[in-house]
Amino acid sequence: MSDVLDENGLTLKTLTDIIDDLETDLKAIYGDDINIDSDSPDGQAINIFAQAAIDLREVLQSIYASMDPNQAQGVVLDQRVALNGIQRNAGTFTVVPVIITVDRSVSLVGMDDESESTDIPSGVYTIKDNAGTQFVLLDSVTLSAGSTTVDFRAANIGAVEVSVGSLTTPVTVIAGVVSVNNTSGATTQGVDEETDTQLRIRREKSLAIVATGYLDSIEAALLAVDGVTEAVVYENYTDTIDADGIPPHSIWAIVEGGTDADIAAVLYAKKTAGAGFLGDEEVDVERTYGRTYPVKFDRATDEDLYVQFSVSLPGGVIDTDALAADIVENVTWELGADAVGSVLTAYVMSLNSRYQVSAMEVSKDDASYLEIVSPDSKGGRFVMATSRITIT
Repeated sequence: MSDVLDENGLTLKTLTDIIDDLETDLKAIYGDDINIDSDSPDGQAINIFAQAAIDLREVLQSIYASMDPNQAQGVVLDQRVALNGIQRNAGTFTVVPVIITVDRSVSLVGMDDESESTDIPSGVYTIKDNAGTQFVLLDSVTLSAGSTTVDFRAANIGAVEVSVGSLTTPVTVIAGVVSVNNTSGATTQGVDEETDTQLRIRREKSLAIVATGYLDSIEAALLAVDGVTEAVVYENYTDTIDADGIPPHSIWAIVEGGTDADIAAVLYAKKTAGAGFLGDEEVDVERTYGRTYPVKFDRATDEDLYVQFSVSLPGGVIDTDALAADIVENVTWELGADAVGSVLTAYVMSLNSRYQVSAMEVSKDDASYLEIVSPDSKGGRFVMATSRITIT
């Protein structure tokens, strides 16, 4: 067969095809009696050439597949979703106030104008917690003898957990600094950068943005708001309050991420005439002539999900820590969606068809494990962490 790119897509030679072609060509040159056994010089040369050829075809296949946003990865996926007018949501830093006690006047160097950089300049005052997670001083400061509270930022982007009283170890040794300690948790909790899987899901939902007057259009518009990672909209078109508590002829939007003002502006612009809102968040949207309109919605709430299962690999060894991290990275649950054990089983099996998975169960309290669990509300979204996944 030949390599072909036509209306049916890209079709490439297999390794077997390439080896067969090379063997045929060599026999045409040197004769049918040439020794091309796998342990012969010519046989080994054929395998080297064939492997190089198949490596190039794998690169070509990856490039071809990356044209599809559902298969693209990393920066290529960023380029693809940009065609739909959306961008990957960046991660943010965790910020925590720390009390520094000094016995003399001390000047400490902070990040200052580089506060959003992941590159830490030399000399920036740094501390760490018991696990070794480092935090850097945000703004340069000169302290007088005594105790002063200043802000520190996690060295790395993402959801860094901070326990009270955990930041007690200076990394940068400065004469005069007696102690450091945080008497509170984070004032700003960082978030992880949007994963490829999450971005693909958001892009898919955003395709409905060209519609008007429909819930899909409202959801798509919300998902296009800067910083929004998830959104779902419910409607009650009846004349009475429905089972979800939505008033008659009203919509209930539940949103994760983004600013209140941007979300309210989209809801007001997209709502139909006469429609009301439901939610604990209320924002007055400016209209003409100084008038305002109250827009209500709710914020999404994260609910911890616990997972336990057994897995084995006949004749092999499984890195359970890496497997748990892979699950957290690539399996996500939508707002209000049930967590289903079979979904996790299918994902694990997709990683290696030889995996033998059993007793896959999920739980909301790490006590009662079931095959399926539901969030406490439609605004709840299950989140997983490696510390809450038990693999045996």
